Amino acid sequence: MDVTSKIYISLEVIIGVAAVAGNGLVLVAIKRTPSLQTVTNCFIASLAFADLLVGIMVAPLTALSFQGMPRDFMGCVFINSLVVMFTQISIFNLVAVAAERFIAINNPFFYQRNMTVRVALYIVLITWVAAILIGLTPVFGWNLGPTPGNVCAFVLVIDMAYMVYFNFFGFVLTPLFIMFVLYSYIFYIVRKHMAKIAALEIVQESEGRQKQRQFRKEVKAAKSLAVVIGVFVICWLPIHILNSITLLCKECSYPMELLLAAILLSHANSTVNPFLYAIGNSKYQMALRKMLCQKCMPISNNSSDEYYTGNNHPSRSHMTKSSTAGKHRGTGNGHSPERKISAIPENAQTPTPSSQNEIFYIK
Repeated sequence: MDVTSKIYISLEVIIGVAAVAGNGLVLVAIKRTPSLQTVTNCFIASLAFADLLVGIMVAPLTALSFQGMPRDFMGCVFINSLVVMFTQISIFNLVAVAAERFIAINNPFFYQRNMTVRVALYIVLITWVAAILIGLTPVFGWNLGPTPGNVCAFVLVIDMAYMVYFNFFGFVLTPLFIMFVLYSYIFYIVRKHMAKIAALEIVQESEGRQKQRQFRKEVKAAKSLAVVIGVFVICWLPIHILNSITLLCKECSYPMELLLAAILLSHANSTVNPFLYAIGNSKYQMALRKMLCQKCMPISNNSSDEYYTGNNHPSRSHMTKSSTAGKHRGTGNGHSPERKISAIPENAQTPTPSSQNEIFYIK
């Protein structure tokens, strides 16, 4: 085994371990944190699960295929089709999130009435079934046939016409164009509505501020998910461009190291998304701290997110602040402050302007 092969396989192992660890934490955080169990996060969880499977299956199997194994033809076609399948799952989930954000901002009343977690799960199921059918098309017959000596390699068994015309043009570029259009229109709506909200705030200060805060949450989610899509494009376009060169320019050539770097970059996308969630979302940060360090939860004074102590009870500072706010609003009705605070659900809190890193906190 030469030095290039050793480096490539070592990096695939590192990517696989990082993808499993990062996406596993995201999935556990969503499962254990009620405030993260939102419609948007149904798609985020689906995306994280697909990335988790990339770490468990695709990265190791790609390294195996790089060594010319397995010798079984259909086994070779199957393991090389998995990476295409999981790419499609990621893209379809990103399209679903873009459509969900578009509806939430463009038609919030329809969204509140109809877009439930159950509906989101049905959409996730449809995206997985469609992605499996598209990704496993080579297994169903669209392949190059057995290779001499049964040597396993992606370019020897997967038809580049399928990869470029069917997969890249049909189910990568087209969904990305749809997402670009949706997010462009979302930000157009944002600019239009922010002017209206500013006018409403002048006329009716209390109602205007409430609408402005709610709309800002939707905007933050849209912006942050647009970043996720941008990173996805950066990671996946190079390998698809090289596939297109292979098919459309027979005389063209490129170094093997460039191809391996593009493959590694595409797999590395599965390790990036968890960091994007955690860095930009204080809810994820809180959930991860609870899982990793039960007794060292810091209390933040700069965010409106609800923090908990090690025994899962609201901290005193949160109770005092909320109790005082309740008195100022004239909500005292004979109940004790502790009773009132315990009845407030996590997803009913209103973010303050200082909580600018809330990206997936959607009701």
